[in-house]
Amino acid sequence: MVKLIASLLLLAVVAQAYGDFKCSLAVPEITKDWVDMKDACLKGMRHQIQEEINASYQYLAMGAYFSRDTVNRPGFAETFFKAAKEEREHGSKLVEYLSMRGQLTEGVSDLINVPTVAKQEWTDGASALSDALDLEIKVTRSIRKLIQTCEGKPYNHYHLVDYLTGVYLEEQLHGQREIAGKLTTLKKMMDTNGELGEFLFDKTLL
Repeated sequence: MVKLIASLLLLAVVAQAYGDFKCSLAVPEITKDWVDMKDACLKGMRHQIQEEINASYQYLAMGAYFSRDTVNRPGFAETFFKAAKEEREHGSKLVEYLSMRGQLTEGVSDLINVPTVAKQEWTDGASALSDALDLEIKVTRSIRKLIQTCEGKPYNHYHLVDYLTGVYLEEQLHGQREIAGKLTTLKKMMDTNGELGEFLFDKTLL
């Protein structure tokens, strides 16, 4: 308690001596030649960030649905919550990339819009996995379109294209294959065992 009072007194003395703690430094004038993303590629990047956030919210809705006590499929819930986190991280990484390229000094307020989730209930796990596969296909196509845009004229953003191809597209393709495999296995189990097949498959996701 004594240390706290002493610290507060010290701050009061410093504040009285130097006035209010306000940053009054002017923004220095430096060249902006390094900020060169001013074409359709920049617009495409902002669109892709929104696509990743949209996918994250949809996966979040899926996870929430399968977490309901009336549905109680913890394996599916965990899978979709994990996917929601991954999509959110993808969006964050693209934001970080724009920051590295000097593109977040303005226009930040409209960078991300909170999406409206179109679907919030599913008949079974297979229909949810099918929607998840469609969602991944949509995101993959959006990334491919962004790559094509950023490879075109008047600029060719080699670094960004390499980043999108080597990191994002690679992960998307693996993700699509994983979901397709799970969907195939689940449908086979449901064809032979019905709801029991879904119940057993859910346990493999934990």
